[in-house]
Amino acid sequence: MTDALDHGHDGYVTVNGLRHHYLRWGPPGGDPVVLLHGLMNNARYWEHVAGMFGEGRTIYAPDLRGHGESEHAPGGYLVWAFAMDLRGFVQEMDFEAFDLVAHSIGSRVAMAYARDHSHRLKHLVLADMGPQMADQGARGIRRSVGETNKAPGFPTEAEAMEYYRGLYPGSDNAFVMRQIAAGLTLDEASGNLVFRFDPRLHEATGKGAIAEIPFLWESLEHITCPTLVMRAEKSKVLSREIADQMIERLPDARFVEIPES
Repeated sequence: MTDALDHGHDGYVTVNGLRHHYLRWGPPGGDPVVLLHGLMNNARYWEHVAGMFGEGRTIYAPDLRGHGESEHAPGGYLVWAFAMDLRGFVQEMDFEAFDLVAHSIGSRVAMAYARDHSHRLKHLVLADMGPQMADQGARGIRRSVGETNKAPGFPTEAEAMEYYRGLYPGSDNAFVMRQIAAGLTLDEASGNLVFRFDPRLHEATGKGAIAEIPFLWESLEHITCPTLVMRAEKSKVLSREIADQMIERLPDARFVEIPES
């Protein structure tokens, strides 16, 4: 397994004219596994997971455009743009074949990428989001994006610590501080710690994202690699009905539901 004390090594690549940050766990040269985070999150989200992969694997987690330390994108945040970034990242890393694990909005990105590139994927994992969101989850995410954009940030480090401890209960202070460093930056005008992600990320859940739904459903039929669809039992984003439809459309799919989650 990857050394638990390995907190990740920073790397940077330029893809589609944007500087992208990524984290790498494990020595270069192992079988690559790429992890895609969700909306308003960043590569550091995967730190707990990165140490769970077996020997011989190298874990890569990019910050999606407009997230973390990756540049904000004047061109926007529709799923095809994220997927083009993933294609460019894979080319820059020179991966011949790799495993792809995606969560939340990262799953939509993975579907769009895998539509035309599943021959490069050994396995694909789509966690807790499908081509469309259940109505309750969609409303919740749009509300969360709007509220976060209006939030003034955190006047003190202590308030930021309290917020992130709520997201990662039971984690030690060093882990929480790494999450803060990855997710927040200092706003010189107000002196507050504010979220790093681009406020325009609402585009990823707006009318443009709704228009992408038929494309993503149709994309599933072209994904030929072994695919695992994962759903939290209490998920408000990926309903059991949507998950069942995904399994029907994917040529080589398995389904796992995590109980009491």
